[in-house]
Amino acid sequence: MAQTGWLIDLDKCTGCDSCTIACKSENNTRPETSPMPFKSNGGVLPDHVSYRWVVKKEAGVYPQPTVTFVTSACNHCQHPACLASCPVSDVADPHNESNAIFKRIEDGIVLINQDVCIGCSNCIHACPYGAPQFNTASAKVEKCTFCIHRLYDNNGQRTDFLPSCVTTCVGNALHIVENFDSADSGMHAPDGFADVSLTVPSVRFANGKP
Repeated sequence: MAQTGWLIDLDKCTGCDSCTIACKSENNTRPETSPMPFKSNGGVLPDHVSYRWVVKKEAGVYPQPTVTFVTSACNHCQHPACLASCPVSDVADPHNESNAIFKRIEDGIVLINQDVCIGCSNCIHACPYGAPQFNTASAKVEKCTFCIHRLYDNNGQRTDFLPSCVTTCVGNALHIVENFDSADSGMHAPDGFADVSLTVPSVRFANGKP
């Protein structure tokens, strides 16, 4: 089975959040108004859904502190924990599009069928990367789709377009890998990245060499 994956260059990610904003704009994710903190609710972010976000990791001590920015989203795993945990998906038939969560055989992209999802949130608790997001308006779970609507035309043919996050990345830190090798899963992952043996995520990291 073919697999589409991510390549993230940690040396080039500046934490600008352009990918986060591009993703929200492309997918029209909640909320419709600004998700800025409000003093009235203690500075807590209002209800929102984000398919991609940036993790900011600080380390070291003065005078040599360091900060690493890691753009994060669904890793479209070889063995998705979300699918395995879903009560309305058949793990023995992961490519069946009648599942609430299924893995496309054409490219390995993991999708959530909104018509079948019951909003139980099992997948949210199962995913080691925090990818599934609960939408309180629809009472369904959503996540990154790899911008599949951009990758393919109405006839299912591959286009020249890339996911909005990749196109928008100002530092050229985020790349799509058309034929991801599972042997590269989690390569050069930053500290704190979940054990890749859990799900074999389709993402590898680089340090200055895409």
